[in-house]
Amino acid sequence: MRWYGKKDGFTLVEMLITVVLSTLVSVMIYTVFISQTQAFRAQADMGSMQQNLRVGMEMLTRDIASAGFGTGHDGGSWGDSGQSGTSSNPVYALNVRENLGGAGPDAVEVFMMDPNRSTWALTDMNVRQACGTSSITFHADYPTAAAQYAATGSRNRIMCFAPSVRGRPASFIWAVNGVGSGQTVPVNSNSQADYLAECPNNLPAMMICGPPVYVAYYIDKNDADGKGIGGPALPVLYYVPDLFAANLAGGYPTVDDIPVALGIEDLQVQVCEPGLGTDCDLASSWSFEHDLSPSSVLWHNLGAVRVMLTARTIRQDENRSSVSTPIDLDSTDTYSVAATADGFHRRVARTEVAIRNAMGTWQVTKGNW
Repeated sequence: MRWYGKKDGFTLVEMLITVVLSTLVSVMIYTVFISQTQAFRAQADMGSMQQNLRVGMEMLTRDIASAGFGTGHDGGSWGDSGQSGTSSNPVYALNVRENLGGAGPDAVEVFMMDPNRSTWALTDMNVRQACGTSSITFHADYPTAAAQYAATGSRNRIMCFAPSVRGRPASFIWAVNGVGSGQTVPVNSNSQADYLAECPNNLPAMMICGPPVYVAYYIDKNDADGKGIGGPALPVLYYVPDLFAANLAGGYPTVDDIPVALGIEDLQVQVCEPGLGTDCDLASSWSFEHDLSPSSVLWHNLGAVRVMLTARTIRQDENRSSVSTPIDLDSTDTYSVAATADGFHRRVARTEVAIRNAMGTWQVTKGNW
């Protein structure tokens, strides 16, 4: 005899309800997951952008603040400039190249003596050398300084500074010819007219000498030149570590340039000249397209440099098609930015750097400021 009882199970309605609820929960979890993933990506992109902006501004302002260290009364160092066809011109402390290559962003070039004190040496006061000398002789207190120089290598020039020559600071630069040893650095004799005007008879009895530092910063947005990783999709702030070599090779960009920060879209530089009595608190006191020369802007009139950088995220925001538009940092120059929304987040950094070496030159040559 068999007994037939009721069997346990789910009805079709129960199964449908379960499937619907499970689907709703899954959709909610997936939506939260996607939202959190996108938020994390956006925050990571913003953090990376801020870090790149910080690094770029830190390097730029550090070098600009030291511009002109070891240069003469005019912000130049006279003698071998290392630039083909311009050997009679000095290397100047600061040069702003507006709209480098017609691309919009500026480039800034900085020249100084190496601030590392361990590289310095004093010339021998008992050896007063002629302007056309073919060697630089150090004092006996610096027995190893000459060995750091060689015609081939990164220290193939030597720069010497004298605090007062005919009542004003003077600076000279030579190309090294051979390998330094003992207390002597062999150099190519300077005979340029401009150099001889600064050194009419003999070199100063005592000079502070060290390797020169000549660098540049620029924005690479060109992916068609085969140099660097920058392009329209990924603008990059680049550093030129040896502007002497770059100029001899035809100028920068070069394949040896160093990427500093990704996503740096624009660099603009302005200068203020309080030595002319201008007030740097006024917008009208700031100018662009700055170039030091005896007939143009004078070194001792400079007081501050304004640096402006625009950074953008490397990736576009997935959720928003209109995040920000390109930013025109310097509306007074000839570069105009197209205001097109492109889905990138952007940030702007702006700071002003005192040019203390220029102001020190004013105090030396003009008295109290």
